[in-house]
Amino acid sequence: MKYGILFSIVAALLVTTAVIHRGWHLLSLWPALSFAVVAIGYFRTGPSVFGKSPNGKLSFANQAILLPYLLYLWSVWRCIRIVKRASAFDCLTEDIVIGRRLLSHEFPKNIDHVIDLTCEFTEPEVLRSHSYWSFQISDASVPSPEEFQTWVRQSAELTGNLYIHCAEGHGRTGLFAAALLLHRGHCSSPDDAIRFIQSKRPLVRLGKRQLAALAEFHEASNPSRL
Repeated sequence: MKYGILFSIVAALLVTTAVIHRGWHLLSLWPALSFAVVAIGYFRTGPSVFGKSPNGKLSFANQAILLPYLLYLWSVWRCIRIVKRASAFDCLTEDIVIGRRLLSHEFPKNIDHVIDLTCEFTEPEVLRSHSYWSFQISDASVPSPEEFQTWVRQSAELTGNLYIHCAEGHGRTGLFAAALLLHRGHCSSPDDAIRFIQSKRPLVRLGKRQLAALAEFHEASNPSRL
């Protein structure tokens, strides 16, 4: 919700600038449209606003409309990657590796399946060349309970090594990895799962909605607790 409000404000400011100053400032209507569409995605339509296909590519039409926002997003992602200097990925268990969206040369060896939780980036080809699963979640958001249960079950049934990632490998990745650990019985509670993940990747943090979704997932998976 906060991202929806933020991007709505940005879009409104850009439109105001275009209307007041006119002239070349009318060019700001394109980024205004871009941020407005993304805001609508956060308020209503969800990850589908980016038009990402199951094979990990953003549609050309969506990229054209959202290009100003995507350029902003790409710049922020690159800056954070340089400033934070955090590890690209960390081993969680013998067969689960978690991390951020990788550049092609960063992909770890011996990975059999890639679980991509982003909706706003096209996945690098080297990651898509493996067994690739696109479970799209908006940044700082959560999937529906039904999707969440289905995606975790599907992931738990995979044989081999998994690489789970979002943009930075913190929120969405932490949420999904924690749910998978709970489903497998590796951890007994959401708090236990989060502590375990943070012991491997310290910057993992879940927002309030993500914590609530994880608790709901755990309760739904353990009806005897109700």
